[in-house]
This record gives sequence, C-alpha cells and structure tokens, in this order.
Amino acid sequence: METKTKGYVSACDLLPQKFARVLKLLPPNIQAKTEEIRLRAGGMLAVVFGGKTYFLTNAAELTLTPQQNSVLVAAADLFEVARLICNNSVYSHQDEILNGYVTMPFGNRAGVCGVFRQGKFCDITSVNIRISHQIIGAAKNLIQNYGGGSVLICGPPGSGKTTFLRDFVRSLSNGETGKSYRVSVIDTRGEIAAVAGGVPQNDVGFNTDVISGRPKPEGIEVALRSMSPEVIAFDEIGTEKELSGVMQSVNTGVFIVTTAHIGSEAELKKRGVTKNLIKSGVINKIVFLKKVGELPLILEGEICG
Repeated sequence: METKTKGYVSACDLLPQKFARVLKLLPPNIQAKTEEIRLRAGGMLAVVFGGKTYFLTNAAELTLTPQQNSVLVAAADLFEVARLICNNSVYSHQDEILNGYVTMPFGNRAGVCGVFRQGKFCDITSVNIRISHQIIGAAKNLIQNYGGGSVLICGPPGSGKTTFLRDFVRSLSNGETGKSYRVSVIDTRGEIAAVAGGVPQNDVGFNTDVISGRPKPEGIEVALRSMSPEVIAFDEIGTEKELSGVMQSVNTGVFIVTTAHIGSEAELKKRGVTKNLIKSGVINKIVFLKKVGELPLILEGEICG
C-alpha cells in the first residue's frame, strides 16, 4: 500500500460499506491528495482536496455539484459512522465528541457536529474526517539552521503549520540537530501526535512524551512538574493564560515551540498575544509558512526580541 494513501484507506475502513466501497474506487492519486471526507445528514458523500469539494456518484465519479446518482447520506448512517469511528463505544468517547472531534487510527480525526441537549450529544448532523498527511522532512530547513531556542511557526489557515510543527518535534526528538531533545507535546485536540489507544499515530520521535486532551496551560504545568522536558511544543497560542504558561516554561530553561494563525510580519506585531510574546524576548526564531512544500521564511534577531 502506498504510504500516501494509508491514512485514506484507514479512514475508509472505519466507514459503513456503502461509503467505503465508493471511496476506495477513487484512483490512488486522488486518494493520496484527499484532505477530508465529508458526510452530512440528508446530504451527499463528498471529498475535499485542492481547495474544492467534490461529490461522489455511485460509480465513484467526482462532480462539483450533487447529481441524481450521488451517494446519499441518511441521518441513520451518521450514527453508524459514529459507532465505527468510536470502535463500538460511543460512550467512552463522549468527552471527545463534546469537544467536537474523535481521534482515529493513523492520525485521522473526525469532526462531529450535531444537536446538544442538557449538555449531552443527542443527534449527529455531520461528520468531517480529516485525513492525516504526515510529511517527513517538512521542517528540514529549520532543522539545518537550528541552534537551540524557542520557535514561533506562523502562517494562514491551510499553510501546514501543524504538519511543520509535528516534523520539527520529530526531528528534535530524534537528534537530527546533533542532539536528542526531551520533548513534551501538549496535544489538546489530538492534532499533533493523534494518540489512539495510548499510542501516538503520528511519528513525533522516540524522545517525546505526549499529554493529550488537557488545556494547554494545564498541560504545560504537568509537563514541567513531571516530565523534565527540554522543549515543550503545542499548537495555536491564543490566550494570555497560554502566554503565562510559556513564560513559566522559559523561566525554567525550557524551549517553547508553538504556532499562530498569522500570515505576515505586520500582522504578527499587531495581534495581542503574539505581540506580547515577541516583546517578551523569549522567541529566538520565527518561521513564516505559505503553502505545504514551499520553503519557509525563517527570521531571527531583531524581530524576535
């Protein structure tokens, strides 16, 4: 099986046969670049890649608008989908579902939308399976120029920040800089390591510990107290409480690696939390991403202090 399609096939294997059969009929090149599989109650089965949504016919043809022979998704199908992606135990995944997602094998994640009543999830209206695409070597340009320190990875949505972060963590952990760093990953939403059954589904390195499902400030505190990390990594710094956790880490000599939804240097200096993060002087390098696969812009020096 091609490595690029393993995540896709793994996701299909956890879907009802009526959907899996059609999805597996798509050509390998389409499977390899599919980013999402979308199912909506009363809607049509769809896949997303290249910034577009395509609906599938029963003959596995792709169309930009639903057709009479498109694959229909019934409300009852989504309960079956939920049962399968939760390994026949929806109850044990209630906390994840209430947070809007379920972590699946191979690093895939299923976003879940529906109706909540009295704090409980009652009806499922849509499921969006995001296919994991780990890119080994995505952070090689940063690794080649890394001499220690804290790093902020910036980019607009869809630029590959989490992919870049994951590969940077893997590289630091595996000693690709000449030293194997002890890394603690605070994986609040399961997007970095994607732990399932206690085992990271993504390769985050052999010297990495993962704390999943806890808010980032709490996760940082736990890591500092119990794992003696040299690097703490987490996705999307966005609150003053998270910034406080960063400052606590840096004050104990631990490097921080995190990301931010920011597309330019000008925006970086205007956004509240990241502006304060930069002003604090704790960031040694800033990486700007455009698209996955493009060389990143790596800044250091004056802008970082």
